[in-house]
Amino acid sequence: MRGDVRDALKRWLGPDAGVLDALSDQELAELHDALSAARRHQARALAAATDEAMRQLPPLVRASVGRIVGR
Repeated sequence: MRGDVRDALKRWLGPDAGVLDALSDQELAELHDALSAARRHQARALAAATDEAMRQLPPLVRASVGRIVGR
């Protein structure tokens, strides 16, 4: 699992991934959990904002815009 966690963190952190070498396995797991939770929270917030924006559109264009944005 450690390799999976480290690989995921490297993808998320990009060029800043070098700092991972200084972290213990427990710290890596905690960072992974925190970033995963933040990404889930961000996805929910983005979905809610998209839904609210869609509600602001006139009904005649809502379906077309929904198809364009994947809703």
